[in-house]
Amino acid sequence: MIQFLFLRGVSIVVLILANGFFVAAELALVSVRETRIEQLIAQQRPGARLVRKLQQHLDDFLPAVQLGVTLCSLALGWIGEPVVAAVFEDWLGWLPHARIYAHLIAVPIAFAFITYFHVLLGELVPKALALRKTEQVAVAIAGPMEVFIRLTRPAVHLMNRSARVVLHLFHTPVAHESSNHSPEELKLIATAARRTGALPEYQEALIHRAVEVSEIPTREIMTPRQRIFSLPFDLLIEDASARIIEELHSRVPVYDPAQGPESIVGVVYSKDISRLMHFRASARTRFSEAPFVELRLKQVMREVLVVPETKPVLDLLNEFQERRRHLAIVVDEFGSTVGLVTVEDAIEQLIGEVEDEFDVAAKAVLTTATGGLILDGSVNLRDLETQMQWSLPREGGAETLAGFLLARLGKIPREGETVEYEGRRFTVLEMSGHRISRVRIEMVAPQTANLPSSSVRQDRAQRIAENAR
Repeated sequence: MIQFLFLRGVSIVVLILANGFFVAAELALVSVRETRIEQLIAQQRPGARLVRKLQQHLDDFLPAVQLGVTLCSLALGWIGEPVVAAVFEDWLGWLPHARIYAHLIAVPIAFAFITYFHVLLGELVPKALALRKTEQVAVAIAGPMEVFIRLTRPAVHLMNRSARVVLHLFHTPVAHESSNHSPEELKLIATAARRTGALPEYQEALIHRAVEVSEIPTREIMTPRQRIFSLPFDLLIEDASARIIEELHSRVPVYDPAQGPESIVGVVYSKDISRLMHFRASARTRFSEAPFVELRLKQVMREVLVVPETKPVLDLLNEFQERRRHLAIVVDEFGSTVGLVTVEDAIEQLIGEVEDEFDVAAKAVLTTATGGLILDGSVNLRDLETQMQWSLPREGGAETLAGFLLARLGKIPREGETVEYEGRRFTVLEMSGHRISRVRIEMVAPQTANLPSSSVRQDRAQRIAENAR
């Protein structure tokens, strides 16, 4: 009898520990970061490769874990009740029908006793251990779990197939386990890391921009066609040099004068023109009788990169890098030129505003009477929303402040016409032909609108205007 109880008691302990093993294995393997496992593999940590293999085959790992937990739990109930019943049968042996009483009392007591130790040692302690020492537990359980999966593979496959059949009956597709994070989740993770001090604020902003830039099309960051400075390809390099110096550009698009400024056929670099001018001056100094040869931009221009307006900014950056270019002409679906984009424009979407020695800071104006903003009509709506924490609709595919007003008005406005939207009044201050060039934004319901302080508003307006230059 004692030997029977001892063996059963050992079996109970083994089953509880086995249950804890499976619980810890599941939590550790799904919690450990794949990047950390790659580091452990690079360090040649034993068991790290097995962990990666199990993570890549969760459809086999998770059913095997559930099978192990279920078998342990069922076996505990099957073995535990007779052991407790046997103990009580000895204690109640003086009663008539002791076996019946023993079993009646043993069932609830055995249930409570085994449940307590099962939850404590088979669930809580293993989970706490797996959370505190995730990497160590994952590496330690990888080998035994690989063996268990191989032994139970037929049962695992049977359960997987049965699950698919049941899901098919309910017209539900099979969902595969994945550790991939959505863009919004990545941003939330970065924000949480910044709040805990694991990331500085500028790194959080960089991660947010890197996630968002994949969704931004080139048309949202380009300089529109109307603001492109370009030169005809039949212009003499002397005249072109003077124009380029005046405009302070390092690269200038070149167009075919027979077809107009929209027909961009190349790009000229200011350094190429400067080099030619220097060589020509040196030759004329050395050889006074050297013949004068007229050079025009067509002879020195380079091939220009052309990209569609729908191209994502991240892909644009990759193409700039692969093609070793710094400037591209943006075209629409009909092949017409709609704008120009530079590598600086694309990089600024990741790291924020970058100014070179030729950049001149644009000025945003704050009206003293009402505290409203006066901005250029070409201000990008995305920049306006980001800096001012507003939300403006993209009616008619509008990308700029002027486009927003045109969509709301439904016509070419006159100076002084207004649009009111969510507690703000947008007034057309200045028109350049049919283009809205300046807009004033004022609050008409400050008590209900989200109105920042004047100093914050001034700073945000400055950044918006710089982005619009």
